Formats: sequence, C-alpha cells, structure tokens
Amino acid sequence: MEWNNLDRDATKAFIENLGVRRDAIPFSLHTTEVVSKNLPFYKDYNLYRVTNYATMPAFSVFYAACLEEDKENFVVLDGTAQAIYTTNEKASINLTETNVIDYLNFFFKYIQGPDGDIFLIKEPNDMPFLESLSNDQKESIISCHHPIKISSDVMPHSFQVSGTLYYDGGLISATIQVHADGKIDIKNQNLLLQGIHFPQNPVSYSWVAGD
Repeated sequence: MEWNNLDRDATKAFIENLGVRRDAIPFSLHTTEVVSKNLPFYKDYNLYRVTNYATMPAFSVFYAACLEEDKENFVVLDGTAQAIYTTNEKASINLTETNVIDYLNFFFKYIQGPDGDIFLIKEPNDMPFLESLSNDQKESIISCHHPIKISSDVMPHSFQVSGTLYYDGGLISATIQVHADGKIDIKNQNLLLQGIHFPQNPVSYSWVAGD
C-alpha cells in the first residue's frame, strides 16, 4: 500500500471539494501536496494525506474519502476510533483473512489512545532495540513472542487475531477480536516486557506486521 501522488488537476479538484465542507481546513493549491493510498478493506474509500507546506513546520491532515460523483464524502481521521468506525459504516467495510492485518495496522496507526501507540509485532528478531538488551533479555523476548495467528469467528467477516503487541511502552501477548463492522476489542492481555521506547515511529520498521 504505497502512497501515490495526485496530479495537479486531481489535487485541485480534491482541495475544492474539501473546501466546501463546513469543518474544512483551508488549503492553497500552490502550497499543498495530496497523496493517496489504497485501503483493501474498503471498496470505494481511499486514504488521503493532505500536506500544507505554507507553514513551518509543514503539517498534514489525513482523510478517508470517496471521490465518486454520487458518493463524494470525506471523513477526517482525527485520532479517534470513532472516525474510523464512521468510515467503516460509510464505506461498507469488507474484512477478509487476507486484509484483516492491513485493517489493524490502519486502525492502530490513525488512533491516538491515552496509553500511546499500539503496533502488532511481526518479527521480533528485527526489532531495533534488541541490540541494547542482554542476551537473556533477547532470548526472553524471542522465546515469549507469539506469532500472528488469524482465526475466523462464528460471525461472517469477523476474526480473532492473536499475537504480540507493542503497547504503552511494553510488549504484551493479546487476542484482538475484530468484528465484521470493524470494531475491535483487545482481550487476554499478558505483559511480556516493560520499558520500551522508540526514537522514532516504528511503523517504518520491518518488524511491524503488514509492512
């Protein structure tokens, strides 16, 4: 799911359409970049990043949007789960075993919880902080790591995803219940390691699931 640049005409149309919203942030065509990314669990909605370079530092606003003429709609991703749940309703989310991990990555990346970031761990051997730990600690993390496992629930398009999460500065094993409407519950949490802090957003690292 790579970012794709909108050409000038598409950027102009996007900014103009966005500008008619009552709650819209004003953007200038000359100082704004709009890029999009496909979201495989939605049929008509894509993810859009709108970056304003007229300020120092530049700032970005993220939208889930459908630009079809008869369905044109924007949902600003404001850091709340409700914004994603609203998008799920508008976009008629369709979860499958193939895209449920993509959905969890999207969900965790665009919410801001009171306890900090949440990331689903794919490969503990690639985690960047491992080299700063003792051999016993490394072995403990690797041996305690729960590989990602997806199982279908009793309801169609509903899944249980078990694995290891980075959450609130620690590693936990947990089960994530992903309902057919995209709502999630985190259950069966067990602490594996505390006191982990990253110098930068770990979404870019290869150990994060789905990258």
